[in-house]
Amino acid sequence: MQALLPTLAFLVAAAVAHARVDVLLVPPPGPVSGNPGTEFTLHLNNATEFSAIEHLPAVIIAHYASATTRGRVRLELADPRTAIRRVPAMSRDTVVLRLTEGIAGPGGFVSLRLTSPASNAIMFEQFPAPPAAPIPPPLPSSTAATPGRNLDLTSDIENMRRHISGYDPIYFAVGWRERFNARFQFSFKYRVFDPGTPDESWPRHLARDLYMAYTQTSIWDLESFSKPFYDTSYKPTLFLLHTFTPDPSRNWRLSLQGGVQHESNGKGGGASPSIPSGSLLSRTTALRHPSDSRSLNSVYVAPTLRWTNERELFVEGRVRLNGYFDLPENRDLARYRGYGELTLKGGYDRGFQASLHARGKVDGHGSLELNFTWPAIETPLLHAVLPTSLGGYAQIQYFNGYGESLLDYDVRRKDQLRFGLLLVR
Repeated sequence: MQALLPTLAFLVAAAVAHARVDVLLVPPPGPVSGNPGTEFTLHLNNATEFSAIEHLPAVIIAHYASATTRGRVRLELADPRTAIRRVPAMSRDTVVLRLTEGIAGPGGFVSLRLTSPASNAIMFEQFPAPPAAPIPPPLPSSTAATPGRNLDLTSDIENMRRHISGYDPIYFAVGWRERFNARFQFSFKYRVFDPGTPDESWPRHLARDLYMAYTQTSIWDLESFSKPFYDTSYKPTLFLLHTFTPDPSRNWRLSLQGGVQHESNGKGGGASPSIPSGSLLSRTTALRHPSDSRSLNSVYVAPTLRWTNERELFVEGRVRLNGYFDLPENRDLARYRGYGELTLKGGYDRGFQASLHARGKVDGHGSLELNFTWPAIETPLLHAVLPTSLGGYAQIQYFNGYGESLLDYDVRRKDQLRFGLLLVR
């Protein structure tokens, strides 16, 4: 059970963060009859730096409401070949939907929203429906539509989906170092406010750039008795993230992030760890520290500069400067982590990417992590065993230096090589 709950949390967070395409339904221009054959436009907007594949069902269900009626109708793709759409990064794709049954009612304004895939609610004017139009079953009195009622069919789940997105990479990787082990991470961020309009004042723009984020990283001992998690880091973060308006004539984009972060391995103190015997625990950790509790608090600022060309090739650099406070369990942490971090990344949005993350001091008390990723579907072995709807990327991860986990911030182990599947990068 101890191993099951974090794994389920990883899968749930990965699924939420991987939903990157916004579905925007657009009504027809002008009044319509609402009869079978009426067409609506569906935009698939990918406003992220990741490409995505959207699978549209053959039959799409929509709910509608007017001042006097409410019901459900079916739509289909005008062109069945558009069922699977690949939406590149920072782009939009368009498909056409067609009603297969009529919308009942005396006419007037109608609100309609797709449920799978979930879309925004639209409102359009309908001509009086023909007498032969199907009549939906009556609704309970508690939910029946009444004149003047708000016809917006949006939901709390849809609103949350539009605010939540990926933050740090989400992956699961396995390898061997002293013993068979795995490292996995899930992460997401939540935008507190909706984006504003360009004419708003800068204080309002700044407030709308507020985010909350959560990242959890675990190292899993796959050989010891009961297969315990050796160490887990929990990182809640509150920050402002502002992307400066890019110059259309240039390929550069600058963003600035700053905030406060708490990191802990969730331990509350307790007895001193014993000398390791048949586990991942290092002798350094067992002898130097009175307990296995670790935590740190930091304030940081992190500018990011990204260059992209017309072929989706990009190069990105990020520098993070940290300031620490309240370090009761590990007062010498800055000696090993230093005050700066450097992240370099490059490749193609929809193809191969390489990233480097360096942290610590130049005197050797630091760490270096390399990641190489490419679409999993392009790997013959993974293509044979993974469903194409999962997506994701094959991953090779290499770590060298101190502090792969917070528990071992002052421990240097042998180099670690892992292979895995990365869902969000």
